[in-house]
Amino acid sequence: MIGRPTTEQVLLDCCRVLADDVLPAVADETTRVRLAMLDKVLRNAAVRAAHEIAWMREEVAAIRSYAQAAAAATGDDDLRAALDAPAGEGESLHLSDVVDGYCRAGDLLSASLEAALDADRADLVARGESLLRERLAHESAVVGGWNSAGR
Repeated sequence: MIGRPTTEQVLLDCCRVLADDVLPAVADETTRVRLAMLDKVLRNAAVRAAHEIAWMREEVAAIRSYAQAAAAATGDDDLRAALDAPAGEGESLHLSDVVDGYCRAGDLLSASLEAALDADRADLVARGESLLRERLAHESAVVGGWNSAGR
């Protein structure tokens, strides 16, 4: 029985089995490289499983706050309309629902940054770029510098 039956732990246990039981029994170097690649993919999936819903919800909240500030500062009617549209960030923690809200927030971030650029608001542009850097940092944490080792 797994003490912490999370997706993260299941994936990390798979990594442990690969490293401790499977890899030592494999002599073929190409297969060893493929196992190392598989280990990396599983570890990245474990990070994602442990954090992705929280990351998306945090980013959505930050983006909506930014969009509200951009709409107020620029007077952009399209941005105000996008903010007034149903956001879909309800209470559901089902991944597909959270991803839908996250995608809509991405569109809102794009529109907000565009409004900030059109209004020549360097402060808002800097804030929008900061949100983009945060998104990239989360993506990097998930991908973890993945590359196809041995190729």
